Amino acid sequence: MKGGVEYFDLLHHLILTAEQSIHIQMYIFRDDDTGKMVLEWLSQAAAKGVHIYLLIDGFASHVSSDLMNRMEAAGVQLVRYAPLFKNGTLYFGRRLHHKLVVADGYRALVGSNNIDDDYYGRPQHPAWLDWALLVEGPAAGELERICVQLWNKEAAANQQLRLPAQEMKNLEMGVSGISVRVRRNDWVRNRNEIWRSYFNLLSEARKEVYLVSSYFLPGRRLRRQMKLAARRGVKIKVITAGRSDVLIAKQAERYLYPWLLRNRIEVFEYRDSILHAKIGIRDGRWLTLGSFNINNISTYAGIELNLDVRNRSFVRQAQQELEQLIAAHCTPVSGDDYRHQKRFIRFIQQLSYNLIRLLLYVSTFYFRRAHFSKQ
Repeated sequence: MKGGVEYFDLLHHLILTAEQSIHIQMYIFRDDDTGKMVLEWLSQAAAKGVHIYLLIDGFASHVSSDLMNRMEAAGVQLVRYAPLFKNGTLYFGRRLHHKLVVADGYRALVGSNNIDDDYYGRPQHPAWLDWALLVEGPAAGELERICVQLWNKEAAANQQLRLPAQEMKNLEMGVSGISVRVRRNDWVRNRNEIWRSYFNLLSEARKEVYLVSSYFLPGRRLRRQMKLAARRGVKIKVITAGRSDVLIAKQAERYLYPWLLRNRIEVFEYRDSILHAKIGIRDGRWLTLGSFNINNISTYAGIELNLDVRNRSFVRQAQQELEQLIAAHCTPVSGDDYRHQKRFIRFIQQLSYNLIRLLLYVSTFYFRRAHFSKQ
């Protein structure tokens, strides 16, 4: 499903029909109208005896003391993942980039949707474009185990309630004839499952690939797989943001456009609002969707969560939706746009690209060093 009201209506239903527990793990949870609305739903669930566990990133989420007090009074247990000031020092490290909701260990929402007004939408400001998947059954149970694991790690540091430990697995789970696999990325902990999903998506493609990503800055190895796939005759379509909430990232993306076009990779910019979805589709039969952006922050410094889905009819339906999105809501990028581009604009794009690369290197240097010191 897409984001906006459609996503929040389903979130509302999951929360108010839960009977035992709700886990929410979010990169962004803001103290705005949307955040207060979700808090009211959680308060109603807690009043019925449902246990609420809200884990939010300590850097990106902004929750006032007043709202935290209201959460505590309502019975909503809140833990911040890696607060900005950690152990008396400023901490910019690994960020919890999940966008995950699990109800009763049986139903779960996984996608790119955060909780704030940008994702719900406002008058004159349409909701950002996101996608999410609703899963039921064993896959949701696996997602709950992930929630418990992360909750216990941070709860111990904050001297808050720990939950009974649950065995972690990495299984491929069939739900209603659809094969669903939970994929995680936490490079520091030697997990690069989502990156590997995208690598395999490109290396195994035979006919067509769709890549939808905000902040689209693939690293060298993924670019090489894109180039090789295009040489094999695979049709690759990349959908990026026409407008971005991070201007320097958008300029850096556009610096890569000539390379993409030279390698016969089609590029489309979504124009109706800010694109925030993260989806990969291969050959109309395999899909990955979740929090992972195709860039080195997600690869090396983010704690990410995706679902891989293998089912021909389901994936073809998703692919048709992307084709409709391209036809009705995107602007194709042409090589002519760049052959006649002013030098100053090209300079700004190159400068943005190099600054982003430097930022990525600096922000992940500690983790790369820590990782290799374990080898």
